[in-house]
Amino acid sequence: MPTTKMPKPITRPTSENYWIRKKVPVDLRPLVGKTEIWASLGTKDERQANIRIGAANAAIEAQWARLRAQGTRQAGPALPPAPAPFKLTHQDLHALRREEHTRIRDRWMQDPPTGFGKLRLTQGGDEESLHLDAIDLLESGGYEASLANVGRLVPLLIQARREAVSDVEHARAGDYDKIADLTKIPERSTPALDFIAGFEEYAAKGGLRGGASGRTATRWRPKVKEFCDFVGHRDLKKIKTSDGYDWVDRLIERKIPRDSIRKVWIAALSAAAGFLVERRKLDQNPFLGIRVRDEDEPEDEEQQQQPQQDPPRKAFTPQEAKKILTATLVAPSEFISVEMAMARRWVPWLCAYSGARVNELTSLRPEDIAPYGINLWAMRIKPSLEKTKTWRVVPIHSHIIDQGSEGLRFLDYVAARAKLKKPLFYDPERRRGGTVRHPQFHKVAERIGEWVHSLGIPYDVKPNHGWRHLFKSVARHVKMDREVEGFITGHRPKDSNAGNDYGDPWIETMSAEIEKYPRYDIAALDHPPVPHKRRRRTNFDVAVAKAAKERRKTARATRASDAG
Repeated sequence: MPTTKMPKPITRPTSENYWIRKKVPVDLRPLVGKTEIWASLGTKDERQANIRIGAANAAIEAQWARLRAQGTRQAGPALPPAPAPFKLTHQDLHALRREEHTRIRDRWMQDPPTGFGKLRLTQGGDEESLHLDAIDLLESGGYEASLANVGRLVPLLIQARREAVSDVEHARAGDYDKIADLTKIPERSTPALDFIAGFEEYAAKGGLRGGASGRTATRWRPKVKEFCDFVGHRDLKKIKTSDGYDWVDRLIERKIPRDSIRKVWIAALSAAAGFLVERRKLDQNPFLGIRVRDEDEPEDEEQQQQPQQDPPRKAFTPQEAKKILTATLVAPSEFISVEMAMARRWVPWLCAYSGARVNELTSLRPEDIAPYGINLWAMRIKPSLEKTKTWRVVPIHSHIIDQGSEGLRFLDYVAARAKLKKPLFYDPERRRGGTVRHPQFHKVAERIGEWVHSLGIPYDVKPNHGWRHLFKSVARHVKMDREVEGFITGHRPKDSNAGNDYGDPWIETMSAEIEKYPRYDIAALDHPPVPHKRRRRTNFDVAVAKAAKERRKTARATRASDAG
């Protein structure tokens, strides 16, 4: 934490100037390599030293804060390295002078102040405020706010403010031809607002699910970089809405689906820019309101004569659902783990009777399954790296509780995992280098999806999400209360208002609605488990597996090249 006691200027026998002396915090000494640091205040006058020491102290504390942040990143999940500070060149110094001059002049030139306002403008600020303003300008521009850089910038800030006041006085007198022409001063050689650095700030502080190392940030990060490569620079303040539309046109030429352009490529840019607008670092979001219109493909005569195809389906058919649930009762192979065997046994049933997302279920722990009254059990679904935004409690259908004989019921398995103090469907000890972006429970869900397809379920339906769509369809058919069904699935009706948030979703009310869901009539529930029989893979299965392997290899190569 920053120190609260302000150091005092002190002298050294070997120098005529005053100095600042600070003890290095214990946790930073291995990084700094010293137990204390000394820095010259550049003045022999005690009064000036007392003025300058505040800015010097702030610069040192800022440097220590950056060191702590770097140490935190190294200790936690692997994050992208923080952008290195830009080198402060002579051109950049004068570009900053130009920006300060323009800021003050444009602020007051339209309506020049009088009276005390004019007096405050002409006085400028004291030396300490100048040092603090210099630190802010350097840090916001991505430069190192070192004492040396602050010392180089302060005289130019004084010059900029003096010349800006002169321009305001010329404007007051109507002598606009005497106003300084700043176009001769070149712009800074570095971006005024680095888009890539701004995205990293958004990923870390903007509430992005999973943070800077989450799946969304990992997916969006290369999109920002590709856009910057397309426009040829990284300065967000120079980017225009027309650049965004040019980028959309280029992505369409690359045959990228328009829905992906909307929800990923442009969404990444707009979200990061919107965050920087909130932080007052950017005046307006150049990507706000960009529309990616669907292509209206004209139909030729041959297409018009062909019969119209049915829209793609989202849910399993009742026959497919029964096929999957029947397969869950087959004795598992001895080559898979206990956790995966139990995931195959229970996750499809939990999906079928709750409509929950599969990753919400594969991440469950024993303590998430709890009794609520007599003969009423529920699962607590918590926010994760998925779309889940709030906690919710979902009753467990009585058909799941009643299944199996003594010792083989779902609650018996939950109790056994509670004794082991392990999650229900994965074992952390089996972890093989998983990350925040790819946790173990995601792999469990992927394995279940592969297993579902191995049963002969067509690939036109998502093997896990199909349960969620089927639950919604059955809920409409049995006339579940629409609002309560939304509490169960975590969906807020689009036409709902603030009244939807009033009151608490009572577990008994939700249980009564879930019990409206008819029980699946699975004949295998009345018989002993069928022995496992290894199915021979078809040529199609082999081709699908090879294609999946190639996609994984390509993804690893892409990540390696991005990291390089």
